[in-house]
Amino acid sequence: MISADSGGALLNERFEPTHVVCTVAVLVEPPYRAPSALLAEPSFCPIDDSYPLLVKELELCRRMLEQHEADVIHFDMSLRSAKLNELTISALAHLPERVRSKLAKVVPKLTFIASEIWASHGIPVLAIGKESVPVRIAELSCAAHAVLFSARRALEEGKPVLLGLPTSCLVRHSRGTLVVRSLLPAEYDLMGLAHDEEGIMESVRVLDMPNPVARGFRALRIEPLEP
Repeated sequence: MISADSGGALLNERFEPTHVVCTVAVLVEPPYRAPSALLAEPSFCPIDDSYPLLVKELELCRRMLEQHEADVIHFDMSLRSAKLNELTISALAHLPERVRSKLAKVVPKLTFIASEIWASHGIPVLAIGKESVPVRIAELSCAAHAVLFSARRALEEGKPVLLGLPTSCLVRHSRGTLVVRSLLPAEYDLMGLAHDEEGIMESVRVLDMPNPVARGFRALRIEPLEP
């Protein structure tokens, strides 16, 4: 199975999200606990203009499919597992107007890419959303890469970065790998990964704390170490 997610949020001094940090696609194979392969790209996209990242997620899934075999793509959009290549604007009717108007701008591109995937690979793209384990693994892997990309930004800018993580997860760094584990009881063995091949995390200090204005979420203050 292939899935993708965009996430990790830069936070302002009031712990409000301002930018989405990155997009990650994963290949998940039995026993469905961690990614077997992944692709990751930084974005630092403004929150108010983040819906186009859905297109980027599906494009990364297509790139992953060019390198690895899969039976299905789980897409992070909760529409009762509808096939994305058959999706119409009317399927969004139950959504709030604000969400519907923004999604309507990207749905034609999503259905086009999903149709190309179906035509060339015979692989369906299912709008299954948060019910999917691969989507959760993509979310955790996105969190791991968000830490890595944010640490790189902190070093480049020479100042601290405040990063918000997805709900119910814990970050650990060991031997050049960032591991983000789910803290949900039913997901105790699910994890996401990011490989720190440049040793970026050795040059920063990380303070892990609860997000004081969003219960269940974590916030990381990442700052460069003094020379």
